[in-house]
Parts: sequence; C-alpha cells; structure tokens
Amino acid sequence: MTIFRTIVISAALISALGIGGALTPAAADNMTPTQPTDLNTQSGNNCTNGEKIDASTAEQALAKFKAAGYSDVQILQKGCDNYWHATGIKGGQSGNIVLSPTGEVMPEGY
Repeated sequence: MTIFRTIVISAALISALGIGGALTPAAADNMTPTQPTDLNTQSGNNCTNGEKIDASTAEQALAKFKAAGYSDVQILQKGCDNYWHATGIKGGQSGNIVLSPTGEVMPEGY
C-alpha cells in the first residue's frame, strides 16, 4: 500500500508542478524555440568519445564550396569525421557534395 500511495503522491506533485505531460497553453506561449547554432560541439551529437570535431565553421565550408564552382549551396551537417555535407549545383547538375577536412570539395560518395 505504501508504494501505491507514493506513486499517487508523486503523480499529483508532477501534475501540480507541470513537469510531466503536455505544457499548459500559458507555458507553451512563453517558450522560445531554439536552433542549434554551433556544429563544433560534441554535446548532443552522435560522435564517440575519441572523435574530435575541428573548429571549421559552416561559413568557411560554404565559401569553399562556392570557390569550387558550386551554387545554391545548402549546408546539411558536419560529420564527426569533420567532413561538411551539403547540396549544390555545378554545371547544371545538382547533388550532394562534401568538403573534406583537408579542403577537398567533391561529390558525395567519392
């Protein structure tokens, strides 16, 4: 009976404090959506402990893709291997492209 009472009291506290389930409309109105802004950090990604993400930025990657002749470049992500993945158009052909950590721009899969 003590376990049941503990569960009921815990559920009542969670409900009263608003920490479980759906947000109340007032709480939802006060929330600010966030976007990941730093692709260089390891928290929250799928990198293993031994993988170190370098300091290259999306802006630098975009400049290198454009310098290689790609237009309409859309950065998709930076992998744990420090390859920047994007889409772009070159010579009228659109497709997935990558930028290696050494600065080589190439179609994805090469």
